[in-house]
Amino acid sequence: MLKLKDIHLGSTDAKNEMLSNSPDEFKRFVDSFVEPPALAIDKFLSKSKYYVVGLKGTGKTALLRYISIKLEEQLNSVSSFILFKSDIDEELRKDFSKAARVQVVTENSDAFDGDDVESVWRWFIYRKIVAAIQEKGADVFQDNANLAKFVAVVSSEALSQPEKTGFMRLVPNIRKGTIEISKSPKLGLEFDWDENGNAKVNFNYLVREADTAFEGLDPSDQRLNIFFDELELNYGSNKQYQRDSRLVRDLVVSVEKLNAKSKLRGYPLCIYAAIRSEVLVSVAALGKEINKPITDFGSVIHWNRPGLDAAQQPLLNIIEQRINNARDEAGLNKLSSVELWKEYFPDYIHGVKPQVYILHNSWYRPRDVVRLLIAVQDQYPDESSFILQGIEAVRKAYSTASWVELTEELKAKYKPSEIDGIKYVFYGFKQVCTVGDLIGRADAVAVDHKETKDLLARVSMRDVVKDLYRIGVIGNIENRGSHMRFSFRGDDEILFDHNVFVHNALCAHLSIQRQSR
Repeated sequence: MLKLKDIHLGSTDAKNEMLSNSPDEFKRFVDSFVEPPALAIDKFLSKSKYYVVGLKGTGKTALLRYISIKLEEQLNSVSSFILFKSDIDEELRKDFSKAARVQVVTENSDAFDGDDVESVWRWFIYRKIVAAIQEKGADVFQDNANLAKFVAVVSSEALSQPEKTGFMRLVPNIRKGTIEISKSPKLGLEFDWDENGNAKVNFNYLVREADTAFEGLDPSDQRLNIFFDELELNYGSNKQYQRDSRLVRDLVVSVEKLNAKSKLRGYPLCIYAAIRSEVLVSVAALGKEINKPITDFGSVIHWNRPGLDAAQQPLLNIIEQRINNARDEAGLNKLSSVELWKEYFPDYIHGVKPQVYILHNSWYRPRDVVRLLIAVQDQYPDESSFILQGIEAVRKAYSTASWVELTEELKAKYKPSEIDGIKYVFYGFKQVCTVGDLIGRADAVAVDHKETKDLLARVSMRDVVKDLYRIGVIGNIENRGSHMRFSFRGDDEILFDHNVFVHNALCAHLSIQRQSR
């Protein structure tokens, strides 16, 4: 008999599902992957689309990994991943910002709005292309004099600084507007070289030389795909937040411009980026037109399908597919949807069908469903189904993990202490109330909690409510309770004249008594 411990449910973070890069991991990942509804994978394979947008946990990383695998299966293709959150660490972000500030000074132009990082990102991507050619043997451009010139220009700094390793090699070390490069016969540029064969060159001039060399390349047979993932912001300080917002903004712009150049010249190259929805909201306020390229070349991941009842929602296909995959591996026959839910779940949970319970305790994201089932699996590994006792036992832990996950999305705007201040407003309050009730509650809580007091001194409670609605902590509910609205269901804006409803899954963590629904 198949036990819960025998079911591979995956990981809450898709990048952890293929850590060993083994064939078995790849097969299991592909077999269990469910395409997000209304999202055309073929458009990403054909380079018509290259931005993926969605809230945290909606499957952006999984989609990029799936696209990468499909490209390598169907085409002669090489892929390279850059994780903005972890690979581009604080030191690298400081280096990006320093480089941008130097350019502002050296260009002496009114066209710059704060730190402009486009040329630094182009240099970074050019270096990544050269690394794929040199280290992975990517045959993306013809091996001729044009490629030799491009490689020589882009690699010139690395030759002068052999001590730089990893991603540090990809970021230019700019001092007073110049970058130190090493002489190469293929460089074809005349400078005042010192006795060591090095020269200091204006960085913007060198990037323009790299741009010219890139545009002169001749396409070859192998496709190169560069994936930027984890484009996130954290409110460590206002200065960091503004800096990282500009980094993301200019990466979005750079991706669009380089893809346009590549498409025009027939290059087998595409650069992809997965961007959190709330990051776009923050970045859009900084100037530069990023909404148009996102609209034209991006797709938003939405799992909720209006008009379908719970049993038909595509998110549930993930559960069915992973259980059936485990049955197949164990030599058991696959079950129909009706049979599977009857075999592996209670008939009812809190008076509703298990499909309804799971969906109403999720934010219609794969990560929520996986987290809930893994929690039961970990505590009851030898059970043959997701028993009611197990689902009840993990309710508090799942609620706490969900609160942590959601409030991470607030870090692009709020400090950690301010997020604590928000929690105090809701802690032990009511699941359903008016916006006026919440404002009054916040004022009362601020008397005893400095975190809430400091929060309200900087941000109005109405703005907090808007942000909490956007990330799914709260929704709207009509007075009679017949209709509910949530951002993840496609209702973009909160209605201030409707009652506020705290999400079911958060009530246990916030010590709120759930209303029976």
